[in-house]
Amino acid sequence: MSYTLALAHEIRQVGQAAAEFSGGKRPFHTLFFGGGTPSLMTPAQLEQILAAARDAFIVADNPEITMEANPGTVDAAYLQAVRRLGINRISFGVQSAIPNELTLLERAHDWETAVTAIQQARAAGFANFSLDLIYGVPGQTLASWEASLRAALALNPPHISLYCLTIEPGTPMMRWLQNGRIQPPDPDLAADQYELACQLLAAHGLGHYEISNWALPGYECAHNLTYWRNGEYLGLGAGAHGHANGYRYHVVKQPRVYIRRMQSQESGPFPLSAAVAASHQPDPHEAMSDTVITQLRLLHEGLDLAAFAHHFGQTFAETYGETLAQLLEWGLLSQENGRLRLSERGYFLSNQVFYRFM
Repeated sequence: MSYTLALAHEIRQVGQAAAEFSGGKRPFHTLFFGGGTPSLMTPAQLEQILAAARDAFIVADNPEITMEANPGTVDAAYLQAVRRLGINRISFGVQSAIPNELTLLERAHDWETAVTAIQQARAAGFANFSLDLIYGVPGQTLASWEASLRAALALNPPHISLYCLTIEPGTPMMRWLQNGRIQPPDPDLAADQYELACQLLAAHGLGHYEISNWALPGYECAHNLTYWRNGEYLGLGAGAHGHANGYRYHVVKQPRVYIRRMQSQESGPFPLSAAVAASHQPDPHEAMSDTVITQLRLLHEGLDLAAFAHHFGQTFAETYGETLAQLLEWGLLSQENGRLRLSERGYFLSNQVFYRFM
């Protein structure tokens, strides 16, 4: 409860700063409960948070309000309750349909639990939901990956996100890798898994609109599109990141520290709350790099070259001429109708492309 009160306080603090900065309350179009398992919060706690957001900001027409959820943390009554609150999109972290892969990923649910949760979500009125799957898992084969994809597609989801596993330092999986309990992921296999996913999802009518995301028409994630268009968004709550008013910033990670910080009334300029751990104002070079890297993730939209020149006062070729020529020659980028996009070959090598703009 202390965390809920602290978060509601931060929302109101930043909302007030936004209103003072803009000369009136600002609207919000999307809201995303993420960063772990927000479905561990009770409907009453979520209601408090939503009430603070509706009090501090103007609610736009038909806002997209998403909540991440692990399938084992929800049931029919819970999903009905949060739907009544106005949450209208669920992102389920199902990760795999294969038991040993779920065990390795330390997921408490099994595939049957995931199927039940999705059926319950539909019954509760969630027409808009997404499924997350992970590839590049140690021990995962092309066949087991295909089995997970087909199991997910059998549920007819309007949106799917696919992420390649990254083994982070200090995690149990990194220790297992170091002591030989698991084998390192095979990047060539991961590329084959990604290519297979592109084929299967296209065959089911899901459009590949972002490197890691596919959706039926009209079901693209509006909240995440803001990130990929390098737009402004507020990061609220422990560990959140934000980008607004020329600042990139992050909030303290530890909930106890967050609660203590939010007991203070001191805050920085909009959008920096009392709980912000660090912030900076990107210089023009960093701002250009951020714009290129985020917008190239959008496979159909890509980067609008005229908008880039208008915003930064110099053309893309003036800024990145040699890099652009190289990537076009290598077939990793394509340029047409005033837009720069990743080529299909570039999908698989996107990190190498982005590195050259950093």
